[in-house]
Amino acid sequence: MRGRGRGRGRGRGAGRGGRGGGRGGSRSRGRPRSQPDKQEHTEPVDLDIEKDVQAYFVGNVSVKQHYEGQNQNRERYAAGMAVLEENGVEVAQNARIRALAAAWARNDFKLAASFLKNRDNFGLVEVLKALQLLDSGRQARVLEKKLKQLQLSKNKVLPQNMGKLKSNIDNLNKIKSPYGSASGAICKHVRQWVRNFTAEELEFYAIHFPRDPWKKLADICHFHPEKDFPSLPWFLSYCFGGEAPADHIVTRQKALSAENVNELLVELPIPYIQVRQFKTSLTTKSKALLAEREPKLDTVLWWYEDLQCQEVDDIIDRRLERGDAVNLPLGKFMERLLTFKLLKKDESNCPFFRKLLPLAEKKLKSISLPLESPILVMGDASSSMGVAIRTSTIIAGILTAICSAKLSFFNGGHFEPDKVPETVAEVLKLALETHANGCTANAASLYPFYERKEVVKTMIMVTDEEENTSFQNHRFQGLYEKYCKEVYPAKLLFVSFLRGQHARGQMTSEFKDAGIDFMQSVFNGYQPDLTKLDKLFGILSAETLTFDEQVKEKEKAIKCDGVEQVFSNLKQAKTE
Repeated sequence: MRGRGRGRGRGRGAGRGGRGGGRGGSRSRGRPRSQPDKQEHTEPVDLDIEKDVQAYFVGNVSVKQHYEGQNQNRERYAAGMAVLEENGVEVAQNARIRALAAAWARNDFKLAASFLKNRDNFGLVEVLKALQLLDSGRQARVLEKKLKQLQLSKNKVLPQNMGKLKSNIDNLNKIKSPYGSASGAICKHVRQWVRNFTAEELEFYAIHFPRDPWKKLADICHFHPEKDFPSLPWFLSYCFGGEAPADHIVTRQKALSAENVNELLVELPIPYIQVRQFKTSLTTKSKALLAEREPKLDTVLWWYEDLQCQEVDDIIDRRLERGDAVNLPLGKFMERLLTFKLLKKDESNCPFFRKLLPLAEKKLKSISLPLESPILVMGDASSSMGVAIRTSTIIAGILTAICSAKLSFFNGGHFEPDKVPETVAEVLKLALETHANGCTANAASLYPFYERKEVVKTMIMVTDEEENTSFQNHRFQGLYEKYCKEVYPAKLLFVSFLRGQHARGQMTSEFKDAGIDFMQSVFNGYQPDLTKLDKLFGILSAETLTFDEQVKEKEKAIKCDGVEQVFSNLKQAKTE
């Protein structure tokens, strides 16, 4: 339904708001669709799980609202979470924490267990914070009792100590859930979750992460060192300050240094992430050992610049030849391919490049974004784009290839590429041949479509938003409004390359001030990261009419097969 004009945040993930005005009329004057990497600080007041399930997983929805949404329609709620996960939309962390807390508060352990199947979204941090939400009431009461004792005490208490205690009580009361508590049943559920950790996973925590979160979780759930950590019985005591066994891999890896890293790599299968801090000390032999031993070829490709040598090139080539999988997200895959082309100058110097290309092509062809067409992608090629020009061109090229869109670049004027990219190789060629120069007239790419009264239903503007020049006496905002009134009320997505992840863009600020509806995905203009491209796909897929259809299908599956089975299938699909 158009004209709702909602503005939302999606934490680190996707942003979505109401669509624009109806056909033939003016655009709705509601708030813009929020930046996906910014969180709103106000709670939506009128949530309805039947009308808009996405609202529960964006912005600042309270535990109470999650609780009520799950009660209103548990299957639809779970289906919404599942479809967002399936589409690659990153649900805001606060939404994940509160969703889990609400499921526990309702004693819905099947729903909670379903969430916990995804360790990437529901890991130690999310479990601890969800439990703390439910336990905050008890903790507040403990501190209130302590405060009362201090107030009655004959001994002098420092004002700053009293102030800190009162502040802690206030903070706990603010976050406490109106429903549920960290009951024995919930703690039992957490203990069951903990028992599923393998020795390798716990060793990874011991090596790479602080001990404090485990201590806090143990204080609430009262873990047993052997029953709850059967795969690594010394782990709990280690978290409370104990030592790992002297000959254990954790102890030996903790002793890693620039002086002994090459020696230990011969003896131990140490993952690259652990030795990366000593990358300048690695010998060619050590680099080859790492490239051969890494379970995932993705890791070797991701950190290729650190490991680069002829021996590693040969190992990558052999691993691809024997069929080792490459599961990099498309954005990172494209960035890696571009890096290899730039580093090697000539593809003949990089034999594994030719083996990677068809794998990336297969990934590109597997992505479907059923946006309203015709679609126009407008790419900023002005001098202000600087270091982001190649990244932005790859994004523009990929969106064009996936959506069979029209592509136009602009600086002071506009120009079209000699060939609209359809393949990975053509997108890479376009990225290498497109250069940033001239002033920034964002209206230039839209003007020909306005002049011809050519219908475009979805517009994607890839820009740093530093518009400084008019085209045919038009700035983009004014021309866009005229286009929507006189030609077609097209939906608009800004792919913004800004000075920082949380910076405000010039153009989107103007759109917001004017009350014009838009979507936005933000990239850092100084450190553009193509790994976020899949998040952008998620934003766009959640914006289509097929999203509601997906939710309905998933809801049917949950009713038929059960919520745990549906989330198990999602987990299985990710590993294939």
